[in-house]
Amino acid sequence: MTRIPWRKIAVIVGVFSAVLVGMTATASAEDNHAFPFLRTGVGARAWALGNAYVAVAGDATSGFFNPAGLAKIQQWGFASMLSVDMSYDRKQNYVAVAGNFDFGAIGASWMNAGIDNVPVTGQTAADYTQNAFTLSYANMSCNFRWGVNLLILTDDFDGNGNSGIGGDVGVQWDFHKEATLGFVGQHFGVKIGEDRLPANYRLGLALKPDMLEGFMFPFEIQKTQHRGDIIFRMGGEFTHTFENADYGTALRAGVDDGAFTIGAGLRFKQFMLDYAYITEAENFLGENHKFSLIGNF
Repeated sequence: MTRIPWRKIAVIVGVFSAVLVGMTATASAEDNHAFPFLRTGVGARAWALGNAYVAVAGDATSGFFNPAGLAKIQQWGFASMLSVDMSYDRKQNYVAVAGNFDFGAIGASWMNAGIDNVPVTGQTAADYTQNAFTLSYANMSCNFRWGVNLLILTDDFDGNGNSGIGGDVGVQWDFHKEATLGFVGQHFGVKIGEDRLPANYRLGLALKPDMLEGFMFPFEIQKTQHRGDIIFRMGGEFTHTFENADYGTALRAGVDDGAFTIGAGLRFKQFMLDYAYITEAENFLGENHKFSLIGNF
């Protein structure tokens, strides 16, 4: 049995990490923390894995994490996510569709996030709403996949709104039958009103050891422009297929920037129903729940 080339993995990850940190090492007041949900995740499976998904993405949620993953879709796919019990009247919901054609894979997604009932003056309140629309294209050659996004953002508070446009670019490389490397650069050139969205970089590695059938272990680091800190993510997943191959289950757990996540999934033919329990990295935000339905055809 061919072993995972750990020395090769260490060199590759080390080089990518050095480049990533070098591009964004300088802290600056230009970081406005706008649209923070764009630096987290979508889909209950990804959340349960601690959002360590850049090297894993291979369904319709790829448009968010790494557009290169859309090239894995066989024909058609869709994804949806509903968030429940988010504190402070927060909301975060998501829907996406994707298809693979002779000329490559394309996808479209919409995420809605924000806070309801924000006090304005006296007894009045207003909703703060943010939307992210993404159009994606991906293609592949042998074990290498690449993809790009067109990102359109809008926000609105008490009737005052802004919009912006930008782009993402990502790659995935299956450099070993048991290992995939993923990298994405996000939010290039996005300006919302007077605020410019900081660029975001995510580097991930997904391992599927032959000796541990059914297991998958993703790891990821994230660096946001103008910030000095690096976010670390990791997860683990075990999948089991029943004798009737139409049915399967999954158990998952992860850590996202120190916050614990856990979840499970149930597969029926091409459909996957996933759940994730989330503890927020900021303690005052508490915990919440994610539900997703994903289909691949």
